[in-house]
Amino acid sequence: MQQLTQPFDATNLRDLLTIVFKHKSKIIVTSILIFVGAIIFALQIPKIYEAKSTLLVKFGREFLQRPEAGAGTGFSIPPETIMRGEISILTSKDLLNTVIKNVGIETLYPGLNKMPAGKTTPEQIAAQSFEGSLTVTNIPGSSLLQVAFTHSDPYVAAQVVNTLVDAFKDKHLEVFGGNSTEFLESQEKTFQNKLRESESNLANFKEKNRVFSFEEQKTALIQQRATLDTAMKTTQNQMSELEQRTAFIKSPQWTVDTAPEMRGQLAALQQRERELLEKYNESSRTVQNQRQEMQAIRDSIKKNSEEQRQIELAKNEGELSGVKARADSLRRQLGQGEGEIRTLEGSGRDLQDLKREAATQEQNYQTYARKLEESLIMDDMDRRKMVAISVVEKASASMMPKKQKLDKKQMVAAGFFGGIAAGIALAFLLEFISPCMTTPMSAERRLGIPVMVAITKKE
Repeated sequence: MQQLTQPFDATNLRDLLTIVFKHKSKIIVTSILIFVGAIIFALQIPKIYEAKSTLLVKFGREFLQRPEAGAGTGFSIPPETIMRGEISILTSKDLLNTVIKNVGIETLYPGLNKMPAGKTTPEQIAAQSFEGSLTVTNIPGSSLLQVAFTHSDPYVAAQVVNTLVDAFKDKHLEVFGGNSTEFLESQEKTFQNKLRESESNLANFKEKNRVFSFEEQKTALIQQRATLDTAMKTTQNQMSELEQRTAFIKSPQWTVDTAPEMRGQLAALQQRERELLEKYNESSRTVQNQRQEMQAIRDSIKKNSEEQRQIELAKNEGELSGVKARADSLRRQLGQGEGEIRTLEGSGRDLQDLKREAATQEQNYQTYARKLEESLIMDDMDRRKMVAISVVEKASASMMPKKQKLDKKQMVAAGFFGGIAAGIALAFLLEFISPCMTTPMSAERRLGIPVMVAITKKE
């Protein structure tokens, strides 16, 4: 017979009660089984103890930017990232395996080593269980980390947390500890040798080129050139004046003062000539003799003047030769000074290059020497296990079990009511899949015809 409608009406209380009473035995059995199972389960649940430890992460030396060369310090990463990194280290598999090894698998999970060999080793099973029992959280708004571990033994839980914290400090040093000391030592020695070589090259260059104080030497040469240039201009002026004087002495315009006695004699003879001309004519022997005598005096004056010219000319030419010689000497000195300045400037460029190289090597050496000193200090602090992790609260064994989501009473109550609900649900499920018709109403709904007679079935 084809089923056309539902076997019962979920909105009809009579149908519902009929089904419940029909399958009451099944409901009771199902409820009792689930209730007993819940009781057994609640009684078998072991007590879980939780041990907690609080750590303070100080943003110290590990998180400062310390380049191997150059300067610059500061927090290289944000604090939030630092906290996430610390949590990752705390929950890393390497660290968990170390704790499991130190505490012992048999202590943590008794009987695990006696399990038959399979694809998964006891160490892997212990690591998975350990990871599920471990909780690491960052207390909001602070740099505090809370490490919690649950175990059936409170003393084991406290031991695990404390062992984990100690191992975490060592792991922290391993992760953030620097291995740069050896590198810095080699670099410091290399730049020390380069510095010595640069200083030696600089000293040899100064000695070879006789450059000891470049600026002072250059200033002295420039002052010397200025002095020589001034002396040269003065000498050239003197030479020009002497040349002009020599030309003037050689010219007809040059005259010399005649001796007074000769001038007097000539004047007397001229007066005598005028007197004789009044008495005699010009062809007179007396006048001629007078004129010859006057000419003799004139020749004597001229001769004396020429002698004075030659004397003055020789004197002037002698001075001019001396001035020319001095000018040549000054010219040579100026040329030599200019050459020394050019040589010094050329040496100065090489000297500056050597100085810059020595200064660079000095700076590099000082940088690596400072970094090496810092690294040695850090290594000493690492050996003393001075880390930026402080234990605010050490884990201790707590005798109070960890509060579960459902306690035993709640589990028993849940089993009781859950068993009843499961039994009723089973009854309706069986009724739904059964081909039988329980009530006259269900028969009418299924067949579509009215029921004339209903006969009760005797059990």
